[in-house]
Amino acid sequence: MKNIYDFFGGRKYFFSLLLLLIAIIFVASGKATFSEFSDYVMWIFGIYSVGNVGSKVFNKPSINP
Repeated sequence: MKNIYDFFGGRKYFFSLLLLLIAIIFVASGKATFSEFSDYVMWIFGIYSVGNVGSKVFNKPSINP
């Protein structure tokens, strides 16, 4: 599974692409409207962005005075 994550650029990016694909399938099958799709995509992008920022902030080495 690690090879799949590396191929797509990481675990968070892989799952964001997977969720986007699911949203596209819902719209194409008529189970969701475009308005719902756009809300869903904003949530995917927001969670992905917060995850990236959070991982950078919490993995930052501490500076000792």
